[in-house]
Parts: sequence; C-alpha cells; structure tokens
Amino acid sequence: MDLIGQLSQQLGVDGTQAQGLAGSLLKLVQGTVQEKVGPDAARQMDQAIPELQGWQQQAAAQAPSGDGGGLMGALGGMLGGAGGGGGGGLMGALGGAAAHAGEVAGVVAILQRFNLDASKATLVAPLLLDFLKSRLDPGLVGKILAVVPLLAGGSGGGGPQGGGGLGGMLGGLLGK
Repeated sequence: MDLIGQLSQQLGVDGTQAQGLAGSLLKLVQGTVQEKVGPDAARQMDQAIPELQGWQQQAAAQAPSGDGGGLMGALGGMLGGAGGGGGGGLMGALGGAAAHAGEVAGVVAILQRFNLDASKATLVAPLLLDFLKSRLDPGLVGKILAVVPLLAGGSGGGGPQGGGGLGGMLGGLLGK
C-alpha cells in the first residue's frame, strides 16, 4: 500500500506534507506501542517500515517544535503539561474513554500542525490501519489495535453515522 499517495489523495496535500504527516502519525502510534506493548514491538515496526525514519525526519523538519513522542507527548501538549510529567499515571487516572479521547486529540493536534482541518481525522485511521496491516505481522497488528483502538474505529463497523470509533469520538469532542 502506498501510504504517502493515499494521504496525498485523501487529504489534498503534497508528497512532502504527506511524508511528514505519515511520520508524525506513525510516531504517535509507535510511541504508544513502545509505552504500552514494549520496545520489541516498536522495533518490529521500525524493521517492517524502513521508510519510517525518513518520514519522521520529514515531520521534524516541517513541524515547528518536536514535542515528546508517542501518545503521552501529544496528550501532554494538548493539556499544557498538566499533572507534572507523569504521563503514565495521567492515562491510568483518565480511564478508557478519556484515553481514547486523548488519542483523537493527538491525531487532531498533528493534523492542525500540518494546517489540516480536524474533520480530516476520520480519513486518517483507516489509511493507517490498512498500511500497518500491509506491513506488519497480524499478531503485532492485534497488539497495536489493543493499545490504539482508534485505528480499529476508523474502518469496518458502522458507516459514517455509526457513532463509534474515531468519527463518533471526534464528533463528540467537536460537538457535532
């Protein structure tokens, strides 16, 4: 699967922006995998996606500031660093629904860094999931879906009005 081509086409961005966006989004996923599944799983992602390093470098070159990696960095940035630096404790305290909201907020923050409307977030999850399925062992994809459930919500299941997954969560966050 050509993730860069798909992001360019679906989001209306050029190839350079799509590479930076892919690098940022996959860094978010990989950081969450490292935190919740372990460094071996994150290394498997690196090995299966050799372009990842270049895309992440493109993201760093395009983004004004590189906050911490992974979901905790994105969520910490969205919350203005509330709660000190103990990201893991914060996620535990927030619980499942709020953690899912944090994932969505992280994706929305990345899209906004690339001057994309937050509504485009619903297009991103199925593209990322399809890409990961095309590159990774099914067992690893299952582990990723367990810790980054918004990826599963973006494909399959109910249609646009289904209320679940990324679209439903995004709609709830944006009051739509």
